[in-house]
Amino acid sequence: MTASRSHLPVTQKDVAKLAQVSQAAVSRWTSGRGYVAADVRERIEKAVAELGYAPHPLAQGLSSGQSDIVAIVMANITNPWYPVVLERITHALQALQLQVLLFNATPPQSVDDVVPDVLRYRVRGAIITTAALSSTAAQQFASRGIPVVLFNRTTRTGGVHSVSCDNADGGRTAADCLLKAGARHVAFMGGGQDASTSADRLRGFVQQLHEWDRAPVATLEGEFTYEWGFEAVQQLMAQHPEIDGIFCADDEIASGAMDALRFRLGKRIPQDVRVLGFDDHPIAAKAAYQLTTIRQPVQGMIQQAIELLLNGEIAQPSTQLLKGQLIMRGSV
Repeated sequence: MTASRSHLPVTQKDVAKLAQVSQAAVSRWTSGRGYVAADVRERIEKAVAELGYAPHPLAQGLSSGQSDIVAIVMANITNPWYPVVLERITHALQALQLQVLLFNATPPQSVDDVVPDVLRYRVRGAIITTAALSSTAAQQFASRGIPVVLFNRTTRTGGVHSVSCDNADGGRTAADCLLKAGARHVAFMGGGQDASTSADRLRGFVQQLHEWDRAPVATLEGEFTYEWGFEAVQQLMAQHPEIDGIFCADDEIASGAMDALRFRLGKRIPQDVRVLGFDDHPIAAKAAYQLTTIRQPVQGMIQQAIELLLNGEIAQPSTQLLKGQLIMRGSV
């Protein structure tokens, strides 16, 4: 039998046939649910060893009601910061003998659109990045006993944990940094009013400017993309040529803004315009940018997210805020 099927995956049916037991008995042994007599178990285990059978984790989850799989839901995987986050989350989960199943909510899809797909796999839990979750979707997870953690987002939605960098504190740090470096006319370029990260960074920035008796010359909201940063800064400088300091809501926006300032507008950085970003994704340290930025405490955020995922009470949602770190480079 093994010779004729050597090129095909070994199935429960193959194990049952070699062990001379029912397939239902093999299924009970695989899932760990239900009674399996000692002699039957022994025959199954012998057949499993001989055939090299390995239960598929998805099949195990569907039969047992819960798997050792954690769903990661992303909506902006093209942003260079998020592949770094995904890799680190994956390593941390695999160290705990948990596996990752990635779902990408590609625009115009929302996270709510992919929730039914996530629920099909009866995952151990879900970590959602780059997007919000509606109260309806949160209830769908809660009704099935599946914990959810929003990563790099905060929410008022009940039953959902969140772990984020303290974005408002980062905004305050950015204001202090630009003003102490000599900027007098500062602006903010955000990633969208519906993103809690951008809104919180702007809020902290404005609050700290007020402490200095200042206010932003202008604020623009758009997208967390290089392309938007490149185009928007030209519009910003055309309307407010006096600007000498810009706080960008992430490093993608900042890198686009820096290139446009230098190569389209002929500005020197930092002599003419100081630019500060957020995240500290890999591009920030490149020689072409040397971007001063707020580094997110990614490893700490991941540890907190996994702890909430595995140990947190669904009925008592928790919000964890971790402080970022100012990384000084040549753009300020």
